[in-house]
Amino acid sequence: MEISVTYHQGKEAIAIMKLSGDINASNFVQVADKARELYMNPSRFLVIDLGDVSSISSTGLAAIHQIALVYSGVSVKIDQGDNPDFTHSSNARKYVKLLNPQPAVDKTLETAGLKLFFKVYKDLESALASF
Repeated sequence: MEISVTYHQGKEAIAIMKLSGDINASNFVQVADKARELYMNPSRFLVIDLGDVSSISSTGLAAIHQIALVYSGVSVKIDQGDNPDFTHSSNARKYVKLLNPQPAVDKTLETAGLKLFFKVYKDLESALASF
């Protein structure tokens, strides 16, 4: 898993977290921790670029969900082996956007019901303009 971050300055700072590789049990904590770090530094708006993610496991979905909770203002910490509380917040749609998920990842997000809580965009400009 490779994570790179860039910033876009609009009305507020927007972090763009580009993920490359699979999101799974070996790295989901790293993904969630990086998003939490961005939130605390402060970038209260986040685009998660999934264009280079070929698959996402259930623990990867837990990381995406945890990110939604953090950006919704809910303090959570998930460590390996913990069972996350899958309470959701519709506030996530305001603060976190998903960008360009590959077909397999998009299907997994849909099946898990996470697309109900996130806006998904095909291009970065539209995602940034949505804030």
